Amino acid sequence: MSEEVGRYTFCVAALFENLEGEILLIKRAPDNFPGDIWDVVGGAVEQFEDPFAALQREIQEETGITEYVIIKALDVFHWYQEDTKWDMIGLTFWCRTKTSEIVLSDEHVEYRWLKPDEALSISSHHIVTSNLKQFIKERNEMKSMQK
Repeated sequence: MSEEVGRYTFCVAALFENLEGEILLIKRAPDNFPGDIWDVVGGAVEQFEDPFAALQREIQEETGITEYVIIKALDVFHWYQEDTKWDMIGLTFWCRTKTSEIVLSDEHVEYRWLKPDEALSISSHHIVTSNLKQFIKERNEMKSMQK
């Protein structure tokens, strides 16, 4: 962890749900740190870039998805690393799409639409796991309020 105060990269991410209630996970390429893990869509907000524009850009670059709705802000994440350049703080949005076919960028090698519990069972990164747990909790709360 860096001891340099106040230096971090701001990131945005999208946890996608389809109309069947499945979650999109994309597998990072081996050379895309941290490689070979299942991830949600997302990346860094560039300097002077609006965070929502960054979210839209990352979604389109990593999946080809152009039609979606943001349900709500879902989770805040922190990832402190050895190199301060890569310390991250970010916000994950719960998004919904009708799109089922994904066009992956060269940063990713595979995608899967999974039931939330299945997605959680293959998650190996603390941020993705946190996002999935928060999604399951909030989706269950929404369902109980609709009864």
